[in-house]
Amino acid sequence: MKRACLVPAMVALAAVALSIPAAGAGRLPEAAPIPAPQEAVPPPLVIEDVSTAGSSMSKPYPVGWEDDVYCAGWIGEMTEPVTGQLAAAEYEDSRHMFGVGDIVYSDVGAREGLMAGQEFQLLRPGHEVYPYGSTDSPIGRFYNTPARLKVVCVQETSAILEITHSCEPSYLGDLLIPFEPIPIPLVRASAPLTQCDPPSGKIVGHILEAKDRATPVGTDSVVFIDLGEADGLYPGDFLTIYRKRNDSGSIRTLLGEAAVLWTKGRTCVAKVTSMVDYMGAGDFVEMK
Repeated sequence: MKRACLVPAMVALAAVALSIPAAGAGRLPEAAPIPAPQEAVPPPLVIEDVSTAGSSMSKPYPVGWEDDVYCAGWIGEMTEPVTGQLAAAEYEDSRHMFGVGDIVYSDVGAREGLMAGQEFQLLRPGHEVYPYGSTDSPIGRFYNTPARLKVVCVQETSAILEITHSCEPSYLGDLLIPFEPIPIPLVRASAPLTQCDPPSGKIVGHILEAKDRATPVGTDSVVFIDLGEADGLYPGDFLTIYRKRNDSGSIRTLLGEAAVLWTKGRTCVAKVTSMVDYMGAGDFVEMK
């Protein structure tokens, strides 16, 4: 009697056990535990170093090109000292202009100290240059620099030279001066120009003219200024270019900036590096 009662009970328990799913079956996987908040870790120093080194504004850059210093010409004395001049050329019977690769002859030679391999620059006197707005007393004379030459061989009173670099055609009668390399200055970018910039209080001058007397004058133009070494100006210095709007100069419009390429005594050659508006002869420059 007791066994008969136990069998149905065991069957019932087995059915219930079979109806319960296996442990874990059908459940979604548990989410990974959320990590405890940690303090922010600063980036490695190397990242900061790379970012700084990658900034082009932090590196010096050349402010001009060889053509800007060797082909622009300059304002010099009314009479510059010269070594000699071009007296003849190999192909002068068929043409009167000469360029790279042409053979020319000078009227000076070993007696004046010329030697094979020596380099010379051609100089061609041009117009007189006056202070802006005046025709009383010239500042100096403008000199073109058409070419560079190398001495091939020398005789006692003459020499044979080859034109190695040319900015413009050379002619018989052009003058010879010893070639002196002009380093192109390296500069760092100056602070951006704004119309609210106050005067620096430093030396003030004028743009006298532009290379080839080109107009209008803007970014990358080469200009000649009536300030030089005697005024404390040196290659790489920056100049603010502006225009007066009243006689006292208390109101002015900033036009741009220029960097000095190289200097003479009272004049310099500069290149416009930034422009707000066009500029030209007579506009003021102020050392930054």
